[in-house]
Amino acid sequence: MDFIDFTDYAETLQQMSLEEIRAVLEVIQRASDSYIYIMDLDTDTYMVTRKMLIRFPFEDVVIENATPALQKIIYPSDYPSVKEDISRCASGEQEMHSMEYRWIDAAGKIVWIDCRGTVIKGAGGHRLLVGRVTELGKEAKADNITGLRKEVRFKLDTEELLRDRPETIRYMMRIGIDNFKEINEKEGVEAGDNVLRELADCIVASVDLRVDVYRLMADEFMLVDAMASSDKDARTVYEEIKGRVADMVRQKEYSCFYTISAGIIQDEFMGRSAEEILRLTEFALNEAKRNGRNQMAVFDVEVYNEYLKRLDIRRLMRQDINDNFRGFQVFYQPIVSTPEYQLIGAEALLRWNCEKYGNVSPAMFIPILEESGLIIPVGKYVLWQAAKICKKWRDILPGFHVHVNLSYVQMNKSDLLNDVDKCMKEVGIPPESLVLELTESGYIETDTRIMDLFKNLKEKNIDLALDDFGTGYSNMRYLKEIEAKTVKIDRSFVVQALQNEHDYSIIKHIIDMVHSLGSAVCMEGIEGEDELDKMMKTEPDMIQGYYFGKPSPAEQFEKKFLGIKDSP
Repeated sequence: MDFIDFTDYAETLQQMSLEEIRAVLEVIQRASDSYIYIMDLDTDTYMVTRKMLIRFPFEDVVIENATPALQKIIYPSDYPSVKEDISRCASGEQEMHSMEYRWIDAAGKIVWIDCRGTVIKGAGGHRLLVGRVTELGKEAKADNITGLRKEVRFKLDTEELLRDRPETIRYMMRIGIDNFKEINEKEGVEAGDNVLRELADCIVASVDLRVDVYRLMADEFMLVDAMASSDKDARTVYEEIKGRVADMVRQKEYSCFYTISAGIIQDEFMGRSAEEILRLTEFALNEAKRNGRNQMAVFDVEVYNEYLKRLDIRRLMRQDINDNFRGFQVFYQPIVSTPEYQLIGAEALLRWNCEKYGNVSPAMFIPILEESGLIIPVGKYVLWQAAKICKKWRDILPGFHVHVNLSYVQMNKSDLLNDVDKCMKEVGIPPESLVLELTESGYIETDTRIMDLFKNLKEKNIDLALDDFGTGYSNMRYLKEIEAKTVKIDRSFVVQALQNEHDYSIIKHIIDMVHSLGSAVCMEGIEGEDELDKMMKTEPDMIQGYYFGKPSPAEQFEKKFLGIKDSP
């Protein structure tokens, strides 16, 4: 910022007439990006340059009775503090005026300004406040769309707040528009700007004047409440803002519909930096959106640490995948036929052992593989491992088949048909030895591309199994459409049936319907003899569960179920 120290010219100004002072201001103005002003604190006269007259709604370059004129230009909620500061300059309590506040420009828009001035003695001993006004928006410190200070200002203010009085912070709230990108794409950038202005107005109207409000990047805003006397907590403020937004959308007859989510920090301020606050509030905001949007989420350090752990696991898995799948191993769980309980196949189940975390649960690492896309190379690894072991075991037990689980990500984002075809040919196994188990049927059912994939797999005589039946979105119509050879009844459904006669009756009817469609039923999760005896009365075709065997490495599986001994 350019700043001119007029104290050096005090003696000269004392000898100049009003016209001469105005001429000097105009000359100085040509060399400055800021607006130059002089305020006679004794006569309440305000002198500005012509450049300032064009930008802001002053009536003339010399304004007598300046207080009411300035009151029209200074943003109403900022005026009391500005008036108080200038009064201290007029009374001699201070010799500098240095504040950031809002003015209203000639177009009626809010403009953040940085106003600095020095008190000097003028002609007749008058106290003159001489200085400059700089638009913060030109320095990326304020946003002229919403009239709020921007992220760079937030960082500066917050670093000072965190350093000097973190104990006074009640909350920081990050607000984001849930569908802002869609508004810009469908309605245009101007409509998006209007939404930003509307939301800014809703926020400012919902908080105490001393709560600081900033516009961050794109469609996000930050509220900082460091007031011990505030009577509104974070949830109350968020609900009030959300209510105002809903009212505004309704008044406009839903011509531009949007909702807002918020991420809130209510503690965790000690020892933090502004960058950390931005990161933590972004996480909380994303949690609110992940949980369904149009709601708020309070930062939870345990949830955040779990999130960091997931990121770390993803990093470590990527390293292990690149290191020839180090730590990954395929376990096999036996599948037996009924009623003779003969081994006919096995399900291939992925396991991962990490040097840092040990044996990581599949419930933890499988979703991370899917979210990151790493399930594609790992899924191919499982397919080839299972195919190779299946070929070996078929030499001992002809007709043996292996079940391999498929992820929606694999089906949607990889050339699965080619991968399966290549694997079978190079390993040398027939199509009937491989069963592909499908999950996430609620997504698959509406994807015509994936339904075409199923059709092509069936044409190659590769059987499909519908996994986890009885949970999620699985249904009989879907079973008919994909022509699954096998339906696997989920363990959770089995437990319900064991405890409730109504659910038991439902399973019996489901099995009858599955059989009527020409498919077989595999009952999952049988763990004890009593469970086996009762569920066998429903007439399943296959059983899989701990009662017959837990998932184990190939070597253990061979010894226990196929009689293969260690090589001498």
